[in-house]
This record gives sequence, C-alpha cells and structure tokens, in this order.
Amino acid sequence: MSSVGTLGPNAQEGRPTPCLPTGAAEGVPLRLLLWHWGRVGAAAKFTFELAQALHATEGVALSISFSETSDLERLCTVLPAIPSDPVRTFRGRKGSFGGSTAAFFGMLGTIARARTFARILTARSPGVMICTFQSIWDLAALPVLRKTAGRCILILHDAAFRSGDRYPLRSAILRWQVAEADALIVLTDQVGRDAQRVFKFPTDRIWTVPHGQFVFGNQDARARTLPAFRRIRLLFLGRIVAYKGLVLLLEAYTTLRAQGAPVDLAIVGDGDLGPYRNALAKAEGVTIVNHWLDDQEIAGALRRADIVVLPYVAASQSGIAAAAFAAALPVVATPVGGLTEQIRDRETGILADAVTAVALADAIVTLVHDPELYSRCSAGALRHARDDLSWSRVAARVAAIAADVAQRPKRGAMP
Repeated sequence: MSSVGTLGPNAQEGRPTPCLPTGAAEGVPLRLLLWHWGRVGAAAKFTFELAQALHATEGVALSISFSETSDLERLCTVLPAIPSDPVRTFRGRKGSFGGSTAAFFGMLGTIARARTFARILTARSPGVMICTFQSIWDLAALPVLRKTAGRCILILHDAAFRSGDRYPLRSAILRWQVAEADALIVLTDQVGRDAQRVFKFPTDRIWTVPHGQFVFGNQDARARTLPAFRRIRLLFLGRIVAYKGLVLLLEAYTTLRAQGAPVDLAIVGDGDLGPYRNALAKAEGVTIVNHWLDDQEIAGALRRADIVVLPYVAASQSGIAAAAFAAALPVVATPVGGLTEQIRDRETGILADAVTAVALADAIVTLVHDPELYSRCSAGALRHARDDLSWSRVAARVAAIAADVAQRPKRGAMP
C-alpha cells in the first residue's frame, strides 16, 4: 500500500494496525461514522465491506448512515450490531421517469435532510466522519460538517467525473465537499495526484488505500488453469459507458477471431449498446446480458469467465478488477490512470503496451497462448485479493488514518 500523504509511524509493510488517539489506550474507542446516501451500485458494496471490517477492528466504535430503501440499507440488515441511521432521499430508480421525478422532488428535502444529519451527529458524537462515496445528496451534509467539531474524511474515487456521470450540480457538490474535507483517502496514487492538481488539496492530508476485494455470491475461489479443450471466455463486466472502451475491445476481439484465436466474449452489464451495434453485428461468439445486475448475476459471470478485460480509455481505478482478483481471474487492461497501479503486469494480469485495439489484442493473445503465465497470474490475483486487498487490512489502514486526522486541527473550508 502506498501513501501520497505521510502517515508517520503507520507502516506500509506487514499487517497494519490502528494507531488510535491517546484516549483509546485508556479504553475510549475512536468513534467513527460512515455515510453513503446513494441508492444503488458498487458504492453500497464498498461501504458495506468497509463497515463490516471496521466494526471488527479493535478500538473502533462505528455507526453508519444510509439512504432509506437503498442497496446499502438492504446489505446492512446482516449487521444489526452496528448502530445505523437512515435518511430519506427518494424512492424508485433514477433512470426511470418515476424515479427521476422522485429524485427531483427529493432535492427539495435538502433542509430537512440537513436537520436529520445534525441530529445523527449529535446522537452519535463521532470524532471522525467518513463519506465513503460522494453523491448529490451530500449537499445536505456539507453545511452541517462546517459546524461540527469532528473531522471529515472523504474517500475520493474520482477527482473528475467521466462522461456519462458528469453534470454541473454533481461536480459543484464534489468541489464543495472536497473543500470541507479535513483529509482525503484515494484508492490509487493517480487520484491523489489529480486531487492535488484539480483541487490544490494539501499533500500531507491525502492517503492512498487500495480498493478492497469484491467477493460475489458464495464464492470459494481457487487458482485456475487455462482451459485446454474449449474456447477461452473473455468477460467485459459492468456499466457500459464510453470511457470503458468497449469499442476497443470489440475491435480487438474481431481481430483475434479473424486470426483464429480460440476466444469467445461475454458483455455483461447495464448501458446503451446502440453505439456498438455495427461492431457487434460483425463479431461472432458474443453473448450479451444488458441490464442492471444483481450480485448473483455478477457471481455467475465471474464463475463462467476465464479472463476479465478492462479496455478503458480513462480510469481512476476499477472495482471490476477487485472482483476479478477475488475470483482468481487474470485481468487484461489498458495502461491508463490507476489501472497501472491495480494490475501487476504478469503477476495478476497483463497490461497492454498502449491504449489501442492492436495492443489490447496482443495482450490477450499473450495470456491465451501461455498456460504457465495464465496459472501464475490466476494464483497471483487470488493471493493479492486475499492478502493486500483483504478488508481487514483496508479497515485497519482506514482506522489508522482516521486516528491521525482526529488529532490534527480542522482544515477548514477553502475559498
């Protein structure tokens, strides 16, 4: 684990343990509040996994706040020992007309939501509040954070939103939220550098903690070997948006099939396939599952795959890589952004030489035609997930950072 900021005695090597405030040594725990008010998506799983691990971390007293009827609330039903506080945002799926309308009217409840958050902070008295994933609903939290005595840490997944995720209100709220934060946790050094460049955020208040492993379903993964008597199954998993480079993958895949490479492709995820219709018409052996996925569908897609491909043209990091590693799947990725930190070349997968279809095809062929390399990358991916990306290790690191931040002066709002 690397650090953009400086954590002093909290070592990077070995298994980290929280360095708690002076009071903790006398039996007073570090009081943390996690919050994420988004309704659906991988952020809920990220927050749930971190909460579960922090709850098991010695010296931490944890509470959590989530949106009513959200994925996170559903997940947290298995964690009754963690004090929880729901807030009302909206009901329904935002992509639908009814959900979008409900979301619009939900924004009118910002003042009431702010009062609810103030009551939560009064009741829980956290020394440190951690926003695990930014959402537009955080607009209600920001004025409250300025008045509280506690410290605020934002886990910053992206310093700038990608095409398809970017709109003016969300970007404005993110800038305000970064301004109010006393510290940032980023998941790759690349995002840390972006935070310094975009927001002028102080270097000594930025820490890098890698994305923890994502296990889906009742998964008991074992290291894999390259199939010898069937075609190799490539998997593109997750939301279908322009920056994820599906067009590159389809071009690379069509080339591989024309060259006789024994590969098939599964495209599994929600999004508009319209821009890829012509390329898909030329591609043989492609299966498509085009809707919002539940955990069991993701587990099934990972179980059937042999190689996960991340053909992104821009990236900060990828939760898909964290899921692939946990499933003992090697990853082939383009060399963009934080992917160069997440994928260990020829240890957990292959990094293409360039962000081109030709380079991507070459990287896939390298793995497809080398059973020994494939086995080494599969075993390395699983080992990396269970050791470096274990949530107990991630939580211990986060707790240590929170303890450090709790003892620092509030940063205050930037102009």
